Amino acid sequence: MAHKAEDRTYDVIVVGGGPSGFVAAIAAAREGARTLLVERYGFLGGMPTSAALGPISPFYFDDEQVIQGIPHEFVQRMVADGGSTGHIRCTNPHGSGSYLCFYDREAYKWAALSMILEAGVTPLFHSFVSGVRVEGDRVTGVSVTNKSGTSFYSASVVVDATGDGDVATLAGAEYVVGREADGAVQPSTMMFDMAGVDTAAVKAYMDDNLDDFEWASEMVAVHPYSERLPRQHFVGQGFKRLVKEGMDAGELHLGRDSVLFLTTCHPGVLHFNSTRIQNVDGTSAESLTAGEIEGRRQVMSLSRYLIARFPGFENAQLIATGVQIGIRESRHILGEYTLTADDVMSGRKQEDVVARGYFPVDIHNVDGVEGYGEGGVWAGLDDSYDIPYRCLVPARLDGLVIAGRAISASHEAHGSFRTQGGVMAIGQASGTAAALAALGGVAPRRLDVAELQAALLRQKASLRRDPERAREERRRAVQAVSAALAEGRISAKYLADAGTFTGQAPRL
Repeated sequence: MAHKAEDRTYDVIVVGGGPSGFVAAIAAAREGARTLLVERYGFLGGMPTSAALGPISPFYFDDEQVIQGIPHEFVQRMVADGGSTGHIRCTNPHGSGSYLCFYDREAYKWAALSMILEAGVTPLFHSFVSGVRVEGDRVTGVSVTNKSGTSFYSASVVVDATGDGDVATLAGAEYVVGREADGAVQPSTMMFDMAGVDTAAVKAYMDDNLDDFEWASEMVAVHPYSERLPRQHFVGQGFKRLVKEGMDAGELHLGRDSVLFLTTCHPGVLHFNSTRIQNVDGTSAESLTAGEIEGRRQVMSLSRYLIARFPGFENAQLIATGVQIGIRESRHILGEYTLTADDVMSGRKQEDVVARGYFPVDIHNVDGVEGYGEGGVWAGLDDSYDIPYRCLVPARLDGLVIAGRAISASHEAHGSFRTQGGVMAIGQASGTAAALAALGGVAPRRLDVAELQAALLRQKASLRRDPERAREERRRAVQAVSAALAEGRISAKYLADAGTFTGQAPRL
């Protein structure tokens, strides 16, 4: 798609086509902004498609769906296309959250592309931002480098959805990296899939050896999905004895002491989030290169060891790895407000709320091989919490809005909202804010937050709890899980809190 010089002026430019970026672009275009989406690969999705992630994290806090709007519409598009289960309930939320949405990555790519094109977004693939023009303290455009050379694109507002805050950093924004004490970041992971797995044998081993697993869960569908997709889904983290034997004998090279695996949308295919690569700087090409090498070394070692030693893998084979390692954390761009661990854990509400957070604080062990260990955290929340607009607006710089995991937040707070559902909701807020500011001729920091909130509500985003809706969602979940128990489709031994399935009302 050629871009003539006279066509290189936009209301909004979104940089990065990951889950936050493509949602931001849709939101901006639907608000009437002429929108360009710059993406370095030839497809959309970011880490979910390029790093071969497993299921989408829950859009739910307990049984209340807190992520609505464009992200929900996107998931429903994949379900309608037969490429996703939609969100199905976990019997044990520890380690994965209360729901998981399994999807086919090709369906993900196509649904995202279809939705941006339908919204009128102009995509520019195989491109990355190599420079930012700043006039005074205002970002006025970006230099984009690709096979055509380097071209300048101007915009009233730029949305940084790179995940690493690349645009903001090029513009001179202040930022911090990792945890406050020492700058350490969450470890990276090379995800992979194995086909030809006897999943019934894997599940039977897990059933009989739960003491060898740190956590495990079965899934229950609350809403219908395509009959062509598998009906039984489960997740487990364990096989600790086999992993220890392999590592002690030198047969297995792995950065952690357990194997985390999940079912997929494909029969006989399991997904693995089981490698751990410490100390990768996601903003350094040299560090990323070393991380990619180590990630693939771990994948090849583990996949071969699975085939040689694990029940159900006798006829399995490695069929997919990420195009890149998955980066969980890098820069946090300093904004007008920094979201804190206390904000997240206490479920704090904010006047300028533009998205809601819901996921436990999930920090993979920064210091060692143990599942969480002393360098990691899995901590539930008192309630869903609010993400304020001020976290999306960088300090000092105008003409720029931050989307995704690089918003202004502490290491601990980031451990909650960094998941797909969280960054999608932030993306909808960022794109909407950018469009309103661009079309209204105001700096994003001067935008009327009430106007922004009204626009998000028109887009069916969730900014506050609807008690009646939450009660109905809880009732539906209780009914589905109770029926699955009665019919023998799931086992009570996987339920984290069997006593909750008595029809009682949710926390409100």
